[in-house]
Amino acid sequence: MEWLKMAYDATGENLYEAIHANPGYYGITAPNRLEHRYIFEDVPMSLVPIAALGKRYGVETRAIESVIHLACIIHRTDYWRRGRTLDKLGIEHLSVSELTRYVTEGVLP
Repeated sequence: MEWLKMAYDATGENLYEAIHANPGYYGITAPNRLEHRYIFEDVPMSLVPIAALGKRYGVETRAIESVIHLACIIHRTDYWRRGRTLDKLGIEHLSVSELTRYVTEGVLP
């Protein structure tokens, strides 16, 4: 809710109301088919690394993992293998503090 207020000046009594008060979201509709870039781009390039970071640092990401699993089934594609893995990103062995430094300063240890 803080981000919605800061970025869009959208407020509400709860998250649902704040999202619906955001004029930036007006008119946005969901795709009407499963063969869409929201799945074949966002799953391997965003959700796979988020789930991998969660696993690496001990944060459960069951919902994200479920979405990835469903996308793999729907598209008959192994998004876990195709996606941005920590190994492919070169960050598989970084500690939390090292990763934070890399993200904020662009410096790898």
